[in-house]
Amino acid sequence: MAVSYPDVIGNYLKPGLRFETGGLQYAGYFEPSGIAPGQVAHLYLFLQNTLNVPLAVNFQIEVPKAGGFLRSKHPLLEIKNPALAVELSQGEAGLLTVPVTTTSHTVPGKLPLTIVPKITSKNRGKRVRPVQSTSNLGTGLIESPMGLNLVSSLGATYSEKSVKKAAFNLTVAGKPEPLQRAPKLEHSYESIWIEKDLNLLNRAVQELNERQVKIKDDLNVEQLYVNMYGEAVGRFADAGLPMRIGEAIVMAKMLTYSCHYFLSSPKRANGLLVPIWERALDERVDTTDTLHVIRSVGFHHIIRLAVATSFSVISKVFKRQYWPLDERLAVGNHIADHLETGQSLDLEFLYLPLLMGGTQIANKVRLQGEDIDHTLALIKRAREARTRLFVDQDMEKADKIYRRILNRVAA
Repeated sequence: MAVSYPDVIGNYLKPGLRFETGGLQYAGYFEPSGIAPGQVAHLYLFLQNTLNVPLAVNFQIEVPKAGGFLRSKHPLLEIKNPALAVELSQGEAGLLTVPVTTTSHTVPGKLPLTIVPKITSKNRGKRVRPVQSTSNLGTGLIESPMGLNLVSSLGATYSEKSVKKAAFNLTVAGKPEPLQRAPKLEHSYESIWIEKDLNLLNRAVQELNERQVKIKDDLNVEQLYVNMYGEAVGRFADAGLPMRIGEAIVMAKMLTYSCHYFLSSPKRANGLLVPIWERALDERVDTTDTLHVIRSVGFHHIIRLAVATSFSVISKVFKRQYWPLDERLAVGNHIADHLETGQSLDLEFLYLPLLMGGTQIANKVRLQGEDIDHTLALIKRAREARTRLFVDQDMEKADKIYRRILNRVAA
């Protein structure tokens, strides 16, 4: 293989099988996965050029049809254009979106939309991405790197199957729900990674490698905790959620715990640091002061990782996952984005999941001179003062889970 390029589409896809045709790697899904007759779904097809030469991709899209030998066949799904063309530069990754709706002949069931790619290139290229891969994230706390900006630095888990065509199923069920206006079925293509993005990644990795000893020393538990405490207090206050002392302590512990989950493993450490350094270099932020970079540039990334870690901590304690992956990712993005911009944040997002997870791991981040029983008493007192939050019907499930966590850590 030539120079290795990072995986990109794994940030948008669950681990699993990808298809390959002529150097093009692709996978996708319908959103929503099921519709009623008359509604519209979108096929999100993620494309990744695995070669170091440009590719011209011509897609032929085949809709399912019904009918026999003696009758004309009627299409069961409708698209605007069955022939689509996309030009991919070397190593480029992107998203092709194809809107799909039903027809008057549609019957309930799983209906396959078949994608037939034809690939041409002016030159014969060498592979820059592997046929199969295993993420360095591992199988510890966070189940998947999807949606967490971890894939470019830690890789994704997938295997590749060479095919001439691939089918993606759309479920149609229920009573017809026709739209008031005729749906717009225009396809679109969006580039999400090009070769020049590799320069920023390489610069970040190089700087982190050169300074790894100092950075590791700077990010010891005590210093990281103090900085996470101060930053979290300020950010949540700016978002309209001033924290009580017990909440602030446990929040800082959760953020510190999440960071050290990555820093404790040489294979995982880049998942925390590389995205932060990429952003810092892109925004021309001085990276001399490690803790300043972590606080100012890195907080958004750290919050998203901490949300994912918190949900995983809860699921491992109770041996079940209470929230689906897309909901967990949405919560993480919502909290991180609001804390980044100072937009008002609802109180429920203080506890769900960060303080719930933080309470569970509070005794795993021990500070010099800390009385852990006093810390737990403070968070319990803070929770009791938030009575209006936990009487909300939407928080009933979270309240039951949090009560069980408090009972466990106090035992």
